[in-house]
Amino acid sequence: MSLAKDKIKRLLWCDRHCCLCKKQCGIDIQFAHLSGREGSKDVNDMIPLCSECHTKIGAYNDKHKMGTRYKNEELVERREQVYEEFTRQLVPPVDFKIAGIILDDSKKSLKVIFHICNLGVLWVRASVLVDIFIDGKFVSNLNPQGHYSGKELWNLNPGFLSQGNFSIALKMNGLGRISFNISTKIIDQYERMHILSPAKWVYDITENKLWYEP
Repeated sequence: MSLAKDKIKRLLWCDRHCCLCKKQCGIDIQFAHLSGREGSKDVNDMIPLCSECHTKIGAYNDKHKMGTRYKNEELVERREQVYEEFTRQLVPPVDFKIAGIILDDSKKSLKVIFHICNLGVLWVRASVLVDIFIDGKFVSNLNPQGHYSGKELWNLNPGFLSQGNFSIALKMNGLGRISFNISTKIIDQYERMHILSPAKWVYDITENKLWYEP
């Protein structure tokens, strides 16, 4: 994507508000370079500011240390706060869960049923990452791929329930509990990513019970 298009996305994310003083700028908004490299084309090195705040972040005098300068780490965090403030309304409530588990007769594999539903009125996309723990130990080779790897996107239309499943093969001897840790990210209509709180479901093989663990 071109730098011009990346800048347009950021202007939409902040609704043309300064990411320092939060003033509505209209056409009086500028992209300041956090690194000071004016020729940089890295949009992540930039922060939308009004002309007054643009001057302030570069006006600190190291020889006369009065006040507290704006460090890049703070500017990045303030930028993300403003982006979030003006895009959070684009994130609908999303229900995602392990809806059921089917244990095969030989007790050598599980089929895990997954549901994700957009309960709002805006379409979004989602990435879903499922990490599997057995008796508290992370088992990377059992992690499902495809739509559960965090690398592919689910298209979530308003009110539409998407259902999927994945299977895992296990050696069941002496096995107790399997935990499914789910990390979900929502990509809004302006292509900004929002990280939801992680969720965890636990399945006890010996009792064939599944529950959500807060």
